[in-house]
Amino acid sequence: MKSKKQKKNKKRRVWRVVLLIIAALIVLAAAVVFLFRTKTFEVEGNSYYGENTITSWIKRDGFSVNTLYILAKYNLTDADLPSGMESMHISLKNPWTVRVTVKEKEMAGYVDYDDGYLFFDRNGTVALRTQKILEGTPYIEGLAFDAGKVKVGEKLPVEDDSIFDKIVEVSKNLKKYSLAPDRISCTDGSVQIYFGIVEVLLGDRDYEVKLQQIPPILEKLAELYPETAGTLHLENYNADSDNIRFVPAG
Repeated sequence: MKSKKQKKNKKRRVWRVVLLIIAALIVLAAAVVFLFRTKTFEVEGNSYYGENTITSWIKRDGFSVNTLYILAKYNLTDADLPSGMESMHISLKNPWTVRVTVKEKEMAGYVDYDDGYLFFDRNGTVALRTQKILEGTPYIEGLAFDAGKVKVGEKLPVEDDSIFDKIVEVSKNLKKYSLAPDRISCTDGSVQIYFGIVEVLLGDRDYEVKLQQIPPILEKLAELYPETAGTLHLENYNADSDNIRFVPAG
């Protein structure tokens, strides 16, 4: 049997280990609090969101004073992001510097709104309200919506939201066939595009087969009708169509 002295020494060793563990935890907690205290941000991948806007979004959370918290929040949870942002990845350059890599949403188009512009994504969600024009995003005319119900982060309040699928399809195929119209217009569910003084009626479907015809048609129009305003009728065009109608203005 163990003597009282041996038992007492064992208890001392156990308490010594417990105290060492507690001390280590205190040191670790102090390191987490003080060493991983957020001091600076480095932002990359942003185009239309300013660095201050992104860092202000992160700082809204009071716990963002800790870099490890930011790291866990945006990489391990489904944290809320600004409406125009696809994703946000966080890494640490060092314990006190947060590196933010963002992927912004591709905008499907923009409309006039209250002395500025509303940009919306492929789902029709209003992603951004700004007074700046984002290069490469098509301007959409004639898109009727209830201006009083507009909210950033929600769908643009139009009567028929199927128009967004049409805008996305048109925009995608404009890029595919290297076409750059001056503007896009939406009227009664149909889409029209404009190349200078030439209006092109695309109708409400089959946009790819129509848009791939436009480059050679525009070349032919420049040859046959130089500097002539008019309307190119493709609204009823399909792969089996034999002719395409151009109606000069006036």
